Formats: sequence, structure tokens, C-alpha cells
Amino acid sequence: MSNEPQRRRVARFRIRGISGAITTPQEAEVLDLSVTGALVEHQGMLRVDAICFLDLPTSAAEPMTIRCRVIHSRVSRRELEGALYYQTGVEFLDLTPAAEQALGALIRSYGAPGGGEGEGA
Repeated sequence: MSNEPQRRRVARFRIRGISGAITTPQEAEVLDLSVTGALVEHQGMLRVDAICFLDLPTSAAEPMTIRCRVIHSRVSRRELEGALYYQTGVEFLDLTPAAEQALGALIRSYGAPGGGEGEGA
């Protein structure tokens, strides 16, 4: 840190000995979807029990962001250049009734009857 005064509203301090994790947005193909979970394919392994977020398109301008827990994550394929792809099953957490309805509508829009429980996570 320099000796210049900090320009933050609250002081920030250098610390050591704390580990953290940052989940970065990455493209994921949704392979299957239910009102309780999904199977997605993406690059980069996700740890079982990790919390992540899945953005799904809706009829609204903004995507629906769903908080999820990783149930399993396994290598599904390797590209010629060496990139690994994983299939990850997630269960949805803390869905509000409105979010559940929107999710059901999304599932029905792809031709699934009812949008109820399927073979998600």
C-alpha cells in the first residue's frame, strides 16, 4: 500500500491467512431443466456442494438468476485443443413462488408438459 490517503468510504486492510473463492460468469449450455434443478455443460469444474448462480432467459428483459448448489460435476468431453468440459447437476435453492412460476413457464415454452419435476439435478 502506498502512503496516499485511501479514497474508499470504509478503510480496507491487508490481511493474510484467509482463503476465499470467486465464482466467475461463464457460458453454460442447459442440457435439462426442471423446477428443482438443472444439468448444465460448461468449462471449468465446480466443487460438489459449492453455491453457484444460473442465469436463465425469461420473457422479461433481464434473465432470471437462480441460486444453486452443485450436486455433481464430471468431465463430459475434451476438445481437440485440450479444453475440458464438465456436466454439472445443480439443485435450485430458495426459489420464490413467482420464480417457480416463471421457471415453469420457461420449461413449457420449450414444449415440456406442465414444467413440473423432471430429471434435473
